Amino acid sequence: MSPPAKGGQFSVTIVRLAVDLVLQAGASMRGAAAGLALIASRLGLDLEMPSFGSVRSWLLRLGCYALTCALPMGEWVLLIDHTVQIGPCKLLVIVGCPLASLPLGERPMRQSDLHLVGMSLMEHSTHETVAAELEKAQQRVGKVRQIVSDNGSDLNGGVKLFQQNNADVAHGHDLAHVSANWLKQQRSHDTAWSEFIAKLAQAGAKVRQTSDAHLRPPTVRAKARFMNVASTLRFAGRVLRLLDTGKASGRVEENYAWLRQHREALKNWQDEQAVVQAALTHVRTHGINQDTPAKLDAEWSPLKLTPGTGASNLATRLRTAVRTEGAQAKPGERLVASTEVLESIFGKLKRLEGDYANDGFTGLTLALGAFLGEQTEEQTQKALEAVPKKEADHWVKKVLGTTVQMFRRLFVNTAKA
Repeated sequence: MSPPAKGGQFSVTIVRLAVDLVLQAGASMRGAAAGLALIASRLGLDLEMPSFGSVRSWLLRLGCYALTCALPMGEWVLLIDHTVQIGPCKLLVIVGCPLASLPLGERPMRQSDLHLVGMSLMEHSTHETVAAELEKAQQRVGKVRQIVSDNGSDLNGGVKLFQQNNADVAHGHDLAHVSANWLKQQRSHDTAWSEFIAKLAQAGAKVRQTSDAHLRPPTVRAKARFMNVASTLRFAGRVLRLLDTGKASGRVEENYAWLRQHREALKNWQDEQAVVQAALTHVRTHGINQDTPAKLDAEWSPLKLTPGTGASNLATRLRTAVRTEGAQAKPGERLVASTEVLESIFGKLKRLEGDYANDGFTGLTLALGAFLGEQTEEQTQKALEAVPKKEADHWVKKVLGTTVQMFRRLFVNTAKA
C-alpha cells in the first residue's frame, strides 16, 4: 500500500480506491466511504477509512488539478458543449485530446482519452464569450486543429469568431445531433408518427398495473427525443411480431392491435433509424475524412435502400454532410464527428450530484475533471500534492459564487427568522 501524499492522512491506494468506487463502480460518495469502512471492519484491518467529506474533497482536488495542470502542447481536437441545470447559467465545458493520440480507426473515444481543457459558468452565452473561452483553451494546448460541437447557434457563432484568427481550424458537428434534427424535421409533419407516439403512451398506461406490464413501452423523452427513439421503434417491432404469432394475450390484442395499421410506416421509420445507426457506428469508430462517404455507402449497402424513400433521402443528406465536413481533413488525417463521449461525461456528473442536480450547479461541478484521463496512483499523488483543499475550494467560490442551493438556504433561514 502506497504512502499518503505529502500533507495527507490516507494512503494514496485508499484515495484511489475511494475515487474509483465513485467514478467506476457508481457508488455515491457516502456509499464509497461506508463501503470502505465495512470492508476494513469485516477483514479486521487496523486502518482508518475516509469520511464522505474526504472523498468529496479528493474529487474536487483531482478535478481542479485537471483544469490547471500543464497539458502536452501540439495539435488538439476540442469537444465543446453546454450543460444546464436550474437557474440562469450554463456551464461551458471544453475537453480535448491531442490529434496524434486519437484512437480513431481502432475504437471510439473514451473518457480516459480526454483532458479537461476549460470550464466556464456563463449567465449569457454569446458568440464572443464562447470565442474567448476557445482562445483560453488554445493557450493551454498550443494549437487547435478541430473543434466539434452539437450545432448550437451560440457555439457555432463562437467557433466562427475563433476561426477568424485561426483559419486552419476545422469545425465539425456531432452527427448524432445532425441526424436527430433531420428526423425531427421529417416527423414534424407526419400525422402517422404523432398518432403512433400518442397511442403507444396510452397503451403503456393501460398495461402498467397488469400482468402484461412487461409490455409497457420505453418512455419517450420530451427532450432530444430523436436521439433516443431507437428503443421505441425496437419495442414496437417486437410487439408487432408477437401479435403476428397469434400468441398475444387478449389484453395485448386490445391495447396494441392498432400497431398493425402502422406496419408500413413502422418499417419506414426503422429503415431510417438503421441508416442513422450505421452512420453513427462508423464515425464513432473511424472518425471522418474524405473517404467517409464511400465508406458509408458500403455500410448502407446491406440495407438495400429504395430510391425516393425516407431512408434513401436521409442517406443522401448524411452523405452530403460527411462529404462537406470530411473535406476539412488533410490527406491521411482523421477528424472527429461525435461529441457523444462528452454527453456521457455530463451524465456521469449528474449521477455524481444525485439529488443535488436539482439544485443547480454545485461545487461538485469541479469534479468533472476527475472523470478524464488515465488515472494511476502516481498521478493521483501528484495531483493531491499540487492542489491543496483550499485551492479547490477557492475555485468553487470564485467561479460558482452564490449558487441556487445557497440562495435557497438563505431564503429558508430568513423565513424562519
